Amino acid sequence: MLSAAVSLALSGLGRDALKVALGLVLAVLIAMAFTVSSVIVVLDEILASPIASVPVASTPVTDQPATVRGLEIVALTRSQIGVPYVWGGATPAGFDCSGLVQWTYGQVGVGLPRTAQEQYDATTRIGVDGLRPGDLVFFAQTYPSSDWITHVGIYIGNGLMIGAPTDGDVVRTMPVFNGFWGAHYAGAGRVGG
Repeated sequence: MLSAAVSLALSGLGRDALKVALGLVLAVLIAMAFTVSSVIVVLDEILASPIASVPVASTPVTDQPATVRGLEIVALTRSQIGVPYVWGGATPAGFDCSGLVQWTYGQVGVGLPRTAQEQYDATTRIGVDGLRPGDLVFFAQTYPSSDWITHVGIYIGNGLMIGAPTDGDVVRTMPVFNGFWGAHYAGAGRVGG
């Protein structure tokens, strides 16, 4: 029996079978390597996402308790997550950053001006240690503009905001104090003092 197996292994048919077996082993190893590299890429994307990286803030975040209006503002803003960014948009069909803020505050009966700069000018400055959900966070020079303040988001706590970031994106949660936004952070404001 052993001599028959050796004879088969040494024959052309045996060598072909061995090549197929080695090819299958190689294919399995390549598939495993691809799977492992895919998992690493996915984990890398998760760890690099704004949610996973918050709040590794260079600015300490010590949120103040939310007011009832602040909680209502946050809930209204969360309800718009996923709405597409539209330059000049101020309705649930599409928002830009200041349009989202104006619409959200309008839903609770508070009128705000239209642009991020005007909203900055219309709010009372507060420090990071005084932030509470529903406050506005402002960013400077995020794109070329004659206005200093070029972006606004609604603070939701824990170093996060909800905003409409840019063309091709949607209303979503983002970090305030790190990454791109952290590099452009210009201050916070409270509506109505």
